[in-house]
Order: sequence, then structure tokens, then C-alpha cells
Amino acid sequence: MNLLRSHGFRLALLYLALFGTSVLVIFAVIYWATAGYMAETLDLSVDTELSSLADIDKSSGRAALIAAIRDRARVPAGRSTYELLLDPLGGKLAGTLPTRPPRIGWQDLPLPKNEEGAEEGDMMRARGLLLPDGSFLLVGQSAFQLRETREVMVRAFGWGMLVTVVLGLIGGVLMSAGMLRRVDSIRRTAQEIMAGNLAQRIPTRGTRDDLDLLAGSLNEMLDRIHALMEGMRQVSSDIAHDLRTPLTRLRQRPELVGGRATTVGEYQALVDTVLRDVDEILKTFAAMLRIAEIEAGTARIRFVEVDLSTILRSIVELYTALAEDQRQSLVGRVEHGITVRGDRELLTQMFVNLVENALRHTPAGTRIELTAELAAGHPVCIVADSGPGIPPAERAKVFRRFYRLDASRATAGSGLGLSLVAAIAGLHHVIVDLTDNKPGLCVTLRFPATGKHEA
Repeated sequence: MNLLRSHGFRLALLYLALFGTSVLVIFAVIYWATAGYMAETLDLSVDTELSSLADIDKSSGRAALIAAIRDRARVPAGRSTYELLLDPLGGKLAGTLPTRPPRIGWQDLPLPKNEEGAEEGDMMRARGLLLPDGSFLLVGQSAFQLRETREVMVRAFGWGMLVTVVLGLIGGVLMSAGMLRRVDSIRRTAQEIMAGNLAQRIPTRGTRDDLDLLAGSLNEMLDRIHALMEGMRQVSSDIAHDLRTPLTRLRQRPELVGGRATTVGEYQALVDTVLRDVDEILKTFAAMLRIAEIEAGTARIRFVEVDLSTILRSIVELYTALAEDQRQSLVGRVEHGITVRGDRELLTQMFVNLVENALRHTPAGTRIELTAELAAGHPVCIVADSGPGIPPAERAKVFRRFYRLDASRATAGSGLGLSLVAAIAGLHHVIVDLTDNKPGLCVTLRFPATGKHEA
């Protein structure tokens, strides 16, 4: 990637332009204030000198004025004040300036050429005054210091701007190079991922700056994508494995019975068996589509306040008779008034799956308890049984689609019940924990605090 075309370098140039403009404005203000102050001071000095000479003429007479001007003319070389006194007819009476036409008021005049130290273009600030008898008095002061100050300020600004531009360019290059290295690292990582290395992640520095936070978010996204890809791979494998048996059976039964059936009843029995197999396959695909819909999060638009206590008591009442038929016991201990925000149908499905899973995979004599209570403002529900339980190494796997324990493969089901539970729990931000009930399994569901629901 070209450094000079990088976004960081362009941003540095933009900041340099803004900073340079700010420096220019500051200089203009300082230059205007300083030069203006010195010009005012020079005018004040000229005005004071002119008033002093005019007072001498008024109080002591013309002779005293001429004497005062001549005394000032004897100042050693390097003087900065100049005078000129003309009679009413324009003749020169005294002064260090050459005769010139009278002009009243402020004016900028060139310094006398024979003045020692004067350079071409040196000016003085002067003011002319008409005396009461018609004489003309002119007083001026050299503007050399004002000019020198202005030139020094302009030179200082020029060097300052040069240093600012050089340092700004160096800083821009260094900043852009550092940013470019990090952006290039993200680009290389993306290319490796596109090449098939899904385990590759963007390196972070731990500085918690913008790029570090961006890299962290991208890594989380990549982790999620990788998990989804692994899930798809696992689902594809599980579909091929778990649906192969019913599809093979569906293919073989007509073939086996077709050559043996001789009556309508036998053919009808074959059709019924095939229909049952097809129904099981359709149920499996329906469950998969249901999980996909839930994981998409579209069901959140149907969230309302749900009376969880009523749902749980209804489930206990519905499945108590089934548990008794299987010589099991189902007991409910549910507090009144527990409400959560969610989808009533999905929440019912989640607890039905947990209860049915406990009834299906535990032997006769098992006690199953469904409890619900508020703990520190959080609704907590527990489905516990005294059956064989799940080995600790298998507990993280049972929520995977089509995953079944070896002891459960002989029972009916597709292995999607707990996957559906996990999808519904994730949709409602419910934390699900599997622990040992000693003996048996304890499934704990912790809902968000009442009145605090995540988006």
C-alpha cells in the first residue's frame, strides 16, 4: 500500500493544513497588535516632540524655538528625531531636514540621504503644524525600529512555518507508517482467512485504542463465523448420519415387502410404516427449521410479558399423568407471580422439551422436580431428576444438533430437543447450566433480572 496515498497520511496533511492556518491567524493577530502598538508609540513620540517645540515658541518666542531646534541638531550621529522650521514665506529658519513645501498633518517621509546610517527606502513618521504667525513646523522620527520589528516578525513566522511544515510532514509519515502497518496486518489476516485459514486472528497490542478495539470486534466476529461454520459442518455430518438410517429403511421396506405382500392388509401395513418414517423425517426437518428461525432472532418482535408461573404449573399438570404411566413421579414447586419478557409459545416449548427429555431418558422410579423461584430479582428455574445423569465430559455436547449419548440412541427422538432448548434460551438471554444432581441431572435456567431485558 502506498504510504502517501494512505488515509492516515492524508489525515495528517489535513491536520497540518488546519494547524498551519491556525498559526497564520495567530501570527496575523500578533503582527497586527505589535506593529500597531509600535506605530501608535511612534506617533505619540512625534506628537509630544511637536507639542513641546510649539509650547517653546508660544511661551519664549521664535528665537528660543530656533535655539531649541539647533540644540537638538547637535545630537551625535544616530539621532532619530528630525525638525524643520520655515518662515511664512517658506524660507528655512532651522532644522536638520531639507526645505520642503509645507504640509499640515501626518505624513511618511524618506530619511535625508546624507544622514549617516540611512539606507535606501528608510522612512520617518512626521507631522506638520502651522504656527500662529503662519510659520511651518515639521517634526519627524525615524521608523527604522518599526520596520526592523516587522521584518524580524516576518522572518520568525517564515522559519516557524517551515519548522511546522517539516515536523508536521515527519509526524504524518511516522503516524501513517504505524497505522499502515496495523491496517496491513488486518489486510493480511483477511487474505489468509479468505484463503481458508479460518483459525487466523488479527493481532492486538493491548493498547485499547481505536484499532485495537476494531481488531477485537473483528476477532469476535471471526470467532462467531468460525463457530457457525463448524456448526454447519457438524450439522451436515449429523444430518447425513442420522437421516441415513430412516431413509435407508424407507427405501428397503417397499422392496422387501413388495415381493412378499399378497393381501391388501399387508400393503396397507407397508404404507402405514412408510408414512411413519416419512413423518419422522419431516419432524426432524421441521425442528431444524424451527431452530434456524429462533437463532435468527426474528421472534423478539413478538416478546410480551409472560406469566412463567402459570406456564410451569400447566406443564406439571399436563405431564404428571404421563409420568405416573411410566412409573415415574413429576413434582412441581413454582412460586406465584414470576413473570418474564419473551415469547410464550417458545418458552413453553423450552420447558416441555426439558421435561420430556427427563421422562424419556430416565428409568422407572425416577423422581423429576420442576421448580421456579426469584433469586435476587432473577427468575431461576430448575428441572432436576434422579436418573443416570450426563457425564461431565458430555454436558457441553448435548446441546449440539443431532448429538445423542450412546445410552440414548435406542430411544425415540432426533437429537434436536436440547438444541431447541439452547436456541430458545439464547433468544431470551437465559443462562443454562447442567450440573450433577447426585444422582441424576440438574438443569438450571437463569433469566435476566425482572424489568431488565437485553435488546
